[in-house]
Amino acid sequence: MDNLQITTMGTAELWEQFERKPLDIYHGVATRMKDAGIDDPPTLSRALEEVSPTQKGDELDAFGRLMLEAGIRSKSDPVSGYWASNAGEFYRNAGTKALLGEFMARNWRKVSHGMSEQRAIFLGNDGIAGSFERPYSDAMGVRPTQRIAPAIPLSELVSMTTGIDGDTYRSYYLTYDAAALRRYRVGETADIPIAKLTGSDKTIRLKKYGRGLQASYEDLRRMRVDKLAFYIQWMALQTEIDKVAAALDVLVNGDGNFTPQSHNLTTLDSTATAGTLSLKGWLSYKMQFANPYAISTALTQTAVALQLALLNTGSANVPLLAIPAGQGGLGTGLTPINTTNDNVRYGWTSDAPSLKIVGFDNRFALERVTEIGSEISEMERYITNQTQIMTMTEVEGYAYVDQYAVRILDVNA
Repeated sequence: MDNLQITTMGTAELWEQFERKPLDIYHGVATRMKDAGIDDPPTLSRALEEVSPTQKGDELDAFGRLMLEAGIRSKSDPVSGYWASNAGEFYRNAGTKALLGEFMARNWRKVSHGMSEQRAIFLGNDGIAGSFERPYSDAMGVRPTQRIAPAIPLSELVSMTTGIDGDTYRSYYLTYDAAALRRYRVGETADIPIAKLTGSDKTIRLKKYGRGLQASYEDLRRMRVDKLAFYIQWMALQTEIDKVAAALDVLVNGDGNFTPQSHNLTTLDSTATAGTLSLKGWLSYKMQFANPYAISTALTQTAVALQLALLNTGSANVPLLAIPAGQGGLGTGLTPINTTNDNVRYGWTSDAPSLKIVGFDNRFALERVTEIGSEISEMERYITNQTQIMTMTEVEGYAYVDQYAVRILDVNA
């Protein structure tokens, strides 16, 4: 961004221009970014930051400072008697209406991208202690924050996130010769093992996700800003549940290019009864993830999750790996090197296939593909019934990163 020439200004000067013609500010920055070779359409937060950069030590980013300049308080502190502004403050002029659109988008992104409620330089809008926006002082010490997130966050499934232009995506995979991969050393004049980056045969289609909120003029005008933020984050939460279901579907059924390898319980443990998970079968299944892969996450329905949680070693004896090291002076302790043997994060969801465990290494399993600039917040008024609808949408899809990082255990076979 070295050749990006944008005139910077203070918050008061920026607000004076922004409250009259917010689109001029945004389009000016977007045009200069494009001229500088930056094709990604900026969010309003990013555009404001280019015009009014945050200085070291500032507790607010440019968007937060404009909210402060506009007199819109985004948080309440009932104990101290301070309350968030009414959402009606967003409708005073063109500038405050533009702030509303970005306020919606930022609260949506807090859930969509797994951000906490704690202030971050480009995401927060908490005020400085003692200021108009936050005129109270925080208690010193640990202060837990509330974060709205689904029971199974999408981040538990995703290895990497890729931004693209358009709604179709061709993924790439590393392919290699198994024999060459296992060469322990490269002899003199011998060929070096080569991994090939190969484009997929089939493209994946990105889909639109989103939610809308409808309310009367009066309800929105009287509603506190922080309560509006809660409802926006709740809508994003429901969309995240839809995304987790879509991502899980790709893990189970493949992305059109690869499908996961499946293992039968009774094959891994010949003494097991189909439909009832056994300890030997579970341990054997985890060991199917050959180095460098290690099962990190397992998703299943409630019935199998209960079986997994209630697995035990029986009362007849204790396995060697459970005996404390050095007990009896025999040095019988065992410490596994592979990370497949414990600390597997498991979750239960009705979107998982029946009587199956979907296990994967979330470092390599799934790629999240988003369309750059697809996050859209829109508002429309209906004068016939005096209601307003606010919508938030985004476009994304999912693809395999590495097919060997996903394996399914069929408990019923």
